[in-house]
Amino acid sequence: MTAMRAAPGQSVCVIGAGMSGLAAIRALVSAGQAVTAYEAGSSIGGMWRYGNDSGLSAAYESLQANTSRRRMQYPGLPMADVGAEYPHHTDILAYLDTYTDVHDLSRHITFRAPVTRVERAPGGWEVTVSGCEPRRFAWVVVATGHYCDPVIPELPGEFSGLIMHARDYRAPGRFAGQRVVVVGGAQSALDIVAEISTTARHTFLACAGGHHLIPRRVLGRPLDAFDTSAALLMPLPVVRSGVRAMMRLGRAIPDRGSLPPPNHRLFESRWPVVVSPLVSTAISARAFETRPHLNALAGDRVMFSDGTAEQIDVIVFATGYRISFPFLPDRLGLGTGWEFPGLFEIVDWQSRWLAEVVAGRLPIPDHRRMWEAVNSGGERRSRRQFGSTGRHTILCNRHAYVRLLARDLRHRVHRRA
Repeated sequence: MTAMRAAPGQSVCVIGAGMSGLAAIRALVSAGQAVTAYEAGSSIGGMWRYGNDSGLSAAYESLQANTSRRRMQYPGLPMADVGAEYPHHTDILAYLDTYTDVHDLSRHITFRAPVTRVERAPGGWEVTVSGCEPRRFAWVVVATGHYCDPVIPELPGEFSGLIMHARDYRAPGRFAGQRVVVVGGAQSALDIVAEISTTARHTFLACAGGHHLIPRRVLGRPLDAFDTSAALLMPLPVVRSGVRAMMRLGRAIPDRGSLPPPNHRLFESRWPVVVSPLVSTAISARAFETRPHLNALAGDRVMFSDGTAEQIDVIVFATGYRISFPFLPDRLGLGTGWEFPGLFEIVDWQSRWLAEVVAGRLPIPDHRRMWEAVNSGGERRSRRQFGSTGRHTILCNRHAYVRLLARDLRHRVHRRA
């Protein structure tokens, strides 16, 4: 965001040094900008740094990416073969450390520097870091992710046990011998309920609706290896039929167990859940009970919408996050959402696009046209898949989105700095 058109060498502030912030720093520095990045934690990595002292990482001990290794790397820097198709969070952090070292990014980053306020100022923006005087920049890039404001639904009644959010979940050991209900039905909820069921005395999953389930591998390859830009040439019904046919042919259709059926079509409204071996085993073994959504609390008991009740020690809400940027003025920081297409390839394209805008080589529409695009739900294929309103408006078809960014970059104005 900016109040002026910048030329190379003007000051740019990047907030956050996770996967998006690092890509932005590299692209902006490569374009000749004077970049200062502020990171709340003591090192790079963002959500992929387990136990990040920024307090903003939702990583748990066993967390693996739900996309394959080839999707978890920046263009031009392959991830080392870590022996697993779906890398562990430690592998991804090591890769981010390598990326930082290869491009000498640390010298642009100030660590232990949480940003508390960003305000408009003449010619740009004024950025305040905790304990410091405000500093002025021509541009500010927000790359803090959206895991800072967890959603915990308000329920009638009082609960005498422990209530926590999935962001604070780390490992299943603390739930040994307890009765636990995990609320939610998406990726994190299924991963966590499967883990907790290995130690808890009794485990429940409370979910209002179902998600489509897809396997990690099919026909000997990661399923996302078949996700290519050629899919844009095919209607969505054809894509859906093709994926189902591959799963049938590869005998890789996940067992749903007692999970509720989805009320939307595959690859529409929201992303499907990628089923890990542990989740698959837990579902097949009926290691947890599925109940409808939670609707009331009473001491050590919870009530479900079907009228049943259970004695419970711990409630884990895997109910997503609000998009929240508390350091921004309210009019800039509003929004809600659960998922984000945060693949390395996408943030690299975004960062290169941004660097061209900052350098003045890529004109952007006026505010009216930008808001019209936002309110229309964005790119056409994404709008058809995920809708133009509601909590999933930040989902996108990545191929269509990258195609738009690439088109803009082809049309940038080549001028001398």
